[in-house]
Amino acid sequence: MPRRTLLLLVIAALALVSPAPIRAWRLSDSRLERVPVPSALRVVRAQTSADFDRDGLPETLTLTEGHAVIATGDRTRWESPSAWQVQQAQITDLDRDGMPEAALLVWRSFQPWPVDRWLPNGGRIDAFHDSNGMACHLILIGWNRDALRELWAGSALAEPVDRFAAADLLGDGRQYLVTLQGEYGDAPSAPSRRLKVWEWNGFGFTLVHGLEASFRLLVPVQVEAGQVLLLTD
Repeated sequence: MPRRTLLLLVIAALALVSPAPIRAWRLSDSRLERVPVPSALRVVRAQTSADFDRDGLPETLTLTEGHAVIATGDRTRWESPSAWQVQQAQITDLDRDGMPEAALLVWRSFQPWPVDRWLPNGGRIDAFHDSNGMACHLILIGWNRDALRELWAGSALAEPVDRFAAADLLGDGRQYLVTLQGEYGDAPSAPSRRLKVWEWNGFGFTLVHGLEASFRLLVPVQVEAGQVLLLTD
């Protein structure tokens, strides 16, 4: 399919679900800047299969009704606990170690930091949950010590993530975490309030830049130069 046709199809699809104009964003000098929507692009599709254990057989990541499964053929290698509600799942390399991991957007029962029980000013994340006591987390699942297991799990987020993407925003092979975020009290139909870009710092994610506005959609697209832009409404 010609790239111009693909561009028109992408914009038309976005316009069907959003009355707002489509905007394009580029990461430059650690800041998001608005740029014209390009005339040639392709959508960066979320990866759903990879060889986690490097045995030559690919594993597939599936998400069904809040339940994530990583399987080799018909053999289940890992599945999310029943207490988790997985809202989004894709294979990434957000920790930039050259190995694939499954990045999961998870809602689960809020748990305070254990150390807060002993500190005089504890309870620093006590408000990081919704009215039902559910908190939002980003969790990475990957191969470690001969099994698929939790590699990294962030604490309850102060601002819940509505949607995320893994994007090589500079075309140098390093993925950034891109999020649309809101507030725990927001209605399910409410637009996201923030667009943020994060990078791995070796222990977790550091904020690179963020924008305050109204967002409903997030679509990474690659342009001819190899750089990835972000389309939003």
